Amino acid sequence: MRLKVVKEQADENTFLEWRDEDYMNKMEFNPLVLFVVIPTIVQAGCLIFMGAAMLLNTAIFV
Repeated sequence: MRLKVVKEQADENTFLEWRDEDYMNKMEFNPLVLFVVIPTIVQAGCLIFMGAAMLLNTAIFV
């Protein structure tokens, strides 16, 4: 399977339409929340569940 290379240039209207429709290009979000806060909450949750599983295993098997 070959990669199709498009050599056409987008006109100004297509470019502006793409900039308005694309979520990352619109930047209508807070990058700090998206890339720092949410992953930190996920990591903290995983750490808490891992600790809870270790505590449960200790209570059951020891």
